[in-house]
Amino acid sequence: MERFTKRFEDSVKSCWNSPALSDFQISTITYGQLAEKIAKLNLLWEKLGIEKGDKVAINARSSSNWGTVFFAAVSGGYVAVQLYNAFNPRDIQSLVVHSDSRILYTEKNVFAAMDFEAMPDVAAAIDCNTMEVLASRPYFDEVYNNLDALFAEKYPNGFSAADVDYGYSDMEDVCAIMYTSGSTGNPKGVMLSIKNFSWNVQEFVRLLPIYRGENYASILPWAHIFGLSVELVTPLSIGMHTTVLGKMPIPVNVEALLQETSPRIFLAVPMVLVKLVEHSVGAEMHSEEGKAKLANYKENREYCLGLRDKVMSALGGKIEIFATGGAAIPPEIEQLLAFQIGMPFVTGAGMTETAPLYSLGSVGGYKSRSAGECVETLDVKIDSPDGENIPGEFLIKGDAVFKGYYKNPEATAAAFTEDGWFRTGDMATIDKDRTLFLVGRCKNMLLSSNGQNIYPEEIETELNTLPYVAESVVVQRGNLLHALIVPNMTLIENNGIDAGSLQAIMQRNVEVLNTRVASYEQVNTFELRFEPFSKTPKGSIRRFMYA
Repeated sequence: MERFTKRFEDSVKSCWNSPALSDFQISTITYGQLAEKIAKLNLLWEKLGIEKGDKVAINARSSSNWGTVFFAAVSGGYVAVQLYNAFNPRDIQSLVVHSDSRILYTEKNVFAAMDFEAMPDVAAAIDCNTMEVLASRPYFDEVYNNLDALFAEKYPNGFSAADVDYGYSDMEDVCAIMYTSGSTGNPKGVMLSIKNFSWNVQEFVRLLPIYRGENYASILPWAHIFGLSVELVTPLSIGMHTTVLGKMPIPVNVEALLQETSPRIFLAVPMVLVKLVEHSVGAEMHSEEGKAKLANYKENREYCLGLRDKVMSALGGKIEIFATGGAAIPPEIEQLLAFQIGMPFVTGAGMTETAPLYSLGSVGGYKSRSAGECVETLDVKIDSPDGENIPGEFLIKGDAVFKGYYKNPEATAAAFTEDGWFRTGDMATIDKDRTLFLVGRCKNMLLSSNGQNIYPEEIETELNTLPYVAESVVVQRGNLLHALIVPNMTLIENNGIDAGSLQAIMQRNVEVLNTRVASYEQVNTFELRFEPFSKTPKGSIRRFMYA
């Protein structure tokens, strides 16, 4: 297995004058320009006394500058610390301190709510968008103001491909720390190694139609592992051109990006995917004619192919894989894409601790409600007497698995079995083809009065397909299951549904739901809520608030 930093070095040298990173509709830098920016950052950090292995914190929206800082850190032997820009500024400040970061790249408006003096080890805070110095120690200014002269002194003949050397790290070295939440009570910073990213690059290249010199469209936040590994690390490691959306991923913006870049592959979280599909073929899907023809799709191939062409066009026209992961996809959209209109649709799964990949489907072999096939170079098993039929915790061994949680040995120990298997926290089954079926999180599992395991996510997925349901949470109160339902107010208002009718519709929905689930999974009562559920920055519902 080749180090991803070595792959990146080879890409820089081979693609020197080719585009590397673009901020959509703003600017583009080549691999050569990226390498020079990296060299300047490395020189700055070196002159500030920031040593190899020290931490560089990044807290900003994805951009070409974000990618530059990240690659400067990992290719120069430093450790990049990713902090999601939606975290509370005070939490960000605490995580900068917890991570022992020596320099902070953030955003001006976020930094305004921080206390620089409470981060005494940080040499400077710099706006990641403009590279403006927001605050600094006295010793920083002298180096920063003379950086161009120092750079010219180091490279008197100019900076060239011959000066590029990213061989500072070994496979086992930690190169990134990703915090999985903004909580400062007991932070969990996931330590990822050169090996973890290198394995992911190796597998993405093997499994996906991605090639040097081609375009990649990035819409996911790089402060999350899915976006970081798939949309930044892998494309630049192999010499692709990544264009960063840099705007809200609403359909009109995403479609404009895809029209410009025409990628072979497009990956999106379910929320973005659903909105994109609704925007392109929603009118047809929800019309009486469309519903009838889609219900009998095998006899209406011409109609379905027409819808397929519309979706393909919205995706830029060249898509070979349309993939999603990170959460359950609504069954209606899954059925449409995978079966009714025959898109090259696959699902996958992963998590921060595996950087992120552990399963990915293959085009043409889609299995309903699956998370794809477990990657063949990982050892996997289900902690269950019958892992094919009885859900148990999904366990992993292999090069994808992280090094542990930063300064949190208790959490690290709890994450592994005595014989070294990583506990994913996901309940699942795996069939004979290594296809993975996730049923819920271990910590969310409920226990019925007769001892049956209940996975609320499975019930919610079914409930969310019913009329006028936007989202739901199923909780246990005493021995009864209770559903909290947030209605789709846009549809309700458009259709002129009053409060009494809405209550009756939801009562009917619960009755229909109870015909589709096992007897021990049936919902006994429900209540309507008219505010979206509180969510983590990753989009997961904070269930503890509704128990």
